[in-house]
Amino acid sequence: MAKIGKIVKDIYYDHFKWSVVKNIAFFMVGVKIAIECNGMTLMPPV
Repeated sequence: MAKIGKIVKDIYYDHFKWSVVKNIAFFMVGVKIAIECNGMTLMPPV
């Protein structure tokens, strides 16, 4: 369990690794939102 904590701390305190993790997470959330909104009409035709 201590090894996992060390890995998480290493990722969190390394700016580059943390940026990569955040970008991947936000991309996955964006894909999930896009899939959920598929077919939704945001603005009806005028």
